[in-house]
Amino acid sequence: MVDQLRVLREERERWIRAKYEQRLFLASLPGTELTLGQQLLRATAEEDLRSVVLLLAHGSRQQVNETCGEGDGRSALHLSGRKGNVVLTQLLIWYGVDLMARDAHGNSAMAYARQANSQEVVDTLAQYGCPDERFPLMATPNLSRRNTNRNNSCSSSGSTALI
Repeated sequence: MVDQLRVLREERERWIRAKYEQRLFLASLPGTELTLGQQLLRATAEEDLRSVVLLLAHGSRQQVNETCGEGDGRSALHLSGRKGNVVLTQLLIWYGVDLMARDAHGNSAMAYARQANSQEVVDTLAQYGCPDERFPLMATPNLSRRNTNRNNSCSSSGSTALI
């Protein structure tokens, strides 16, 4: 009986390691030239929940916090705030996104959520301690235009003054 319990415990431990450490039960990521962080930025900008969940499960904190590129500085949290998407915002927080991150103009995700008039996202960000500045956003790239640059996964061709 004692041997059976020991075997069951060892088997359970192997299964837990396979699931959580080795991530053996996750669906594979699609083959692409983009880094996982860039794929996450693109999926967030496109509000592709299925892809975001898969990428977060495969990703590290560093990958979750990748930014759109030099001179931009927006993270996936900035993009989800701008979209007013509370589900993506909550998932990103749970997976370790940097709530204190600022874009190249010093704007936090809270500023983007306020600009999007998304009270749900504002409340979620506030609950987790995201900085709250109450002044208009500086000019930032427009999310609504598609970027054809394969090395930059954020839609950023064109600028809009966001008030």
